[in-house]
Amino acid sequence: MKTEKEIDEYRKVIEKRLIETESMDAMKYYQGVLRALDWTITGIDV
Repeated sequence: MKTEKEIDEYRKVIEKRLIETESMDAMKYYQGVLRALDWTITGIDV
């Protein structure tokens, strides 16, 4: 089980990768990761 701090750090890494990526496929992947992370934490599907 991850702590809230670890999850927050992971989110920052994914958001940074999302901003820096040139590939549309990678962008969609990282957006999916963030949506899954939000769903896991809050239980609300974005």
